Amino acid sequence: MRIWVPAFVLTSLFTSIAHAQSATGPVNLTKLRTGWAADQFALETGQAVLNPANCPVPNGYHSASTDPGYKTYYSTALTAFSLGKNVTIVVSNTECSVGGPRIIGLWMEK
Repeated sequence: MRIWVPAFVLTSLFTSIAHAQSATGPVNLTKLRTGWAADQFALETGQAVLNPANCPVPNGYHSASTDPGYKTYYSTALTAFSLGKNVTIVVSNTECSVGGPRIIGLWMEK
């Protein structure tokens, strides 16, 4: 019985971590914003923005240079935007970036 309790706690922890995200379906990027004298960007899709963390500025999906993965997200976003490829945007359910939903994953469709 004592082995089951720690195993249950660990399983619950990893399950809650895995569910700490939300994703759009494959969507077309309609706008890629940068600027405001900062190393950051935001993506717009022309659809309602997922905002599971209740961020104060849900006007797109955001990433700042201080966020882990920023360089790969920005590279993927630029590629998808320039080629007109659809993307799936994964955002944190618990954290914001630059006031908006924080990008934690970006998948480009072929």
